[in-house]
Amino acid sequence: MEKINNVAVLIDAENVGAQHAKQVFDEASNYGNVFIKRIFADWSKASVKGWKEEVNRYSMTAEQQFEVSPRKNTIDIALIIQALVILFEKDVDVFFIAAGDSDYTRLVRELRERDKVVIGMGGRNVNQSFVNAFNEFLYFDEGDEEQKPAKKQAKKAKAPQTPPQPKEPELIDAKRKSDLHNIIDRMIDNNGKAFYAQISSEMKQKYSDFIPKNFGCNSFKKLMEKLLPCLKRYSIGTEADGTSLYLVRAPKR
Repeated sequence: MEKINNVAVLIDAENVGAQHAKQVFDEASNYGNVFIKRIFADWSKASVKGWKEEVNRYSMTAEQQFEVSPRKNTIDIALIIQALVILFEKDVDVFFIAAGDSDYTRLVRELRERDKVVIGMGGRNVNQSFVNAFNEFLYFDEGDEEQKPAKKQAKKAKAPQTPPQPKEPELIDAKRKSDLHNIIDRMIDNNGKAFYAQISSEMKQKYSDFIPKNFGCNSFKKLMEKLLPCLKRYSIGTEADGTSLYLVRAPKR
């Protein structure tokens, strides 16, 4: 029987909004049995009162840490100490840290050096070096919030007009695109084929947020389909088993 991983969820309530509680626990449960749930804040602050209902809903242990002095990282220190206590006292396989603070980067490294899987979750504005410290990093889903202003603007329009079509944003930046091409070319040079599973593994080693969910996809196959416009020099192939997909260089025309 396959072992089910034990998961510890640690949340910094002062830089993670309460509206993300459901997504945090939905995602954390994908990694195993969530048996430790700790959330950290100075609960005397009005800014975290939205979390109080979620603490009860998800049966979390709320850790109180009063702010001793302004601009001191008391919450960060409390979370780090508890993470280390859990590391040495509990049987935990996966640490799931919901925070957008790069002060936790060293903690993540220490946990990984002790052979723990560390999953991060935060907003898209977090520091990339913090993101890449994790085994995987998931972004909060904020799409619904971004759509609201557009709806209000549409109602104010006096007459139907054809708005100028905005330029489609790049799915990945130039650096990632270059690394992706280099990985695919090297695999093809070595083996004749660049299998999706290998591409996924190597890209995730470079960028821990290079996972389908962060691009609105439910599989790496769907993500590759989205990326095909940037991969015009390759053709898709399928192994005889019908499931293993790979890329080869497209014939020159």
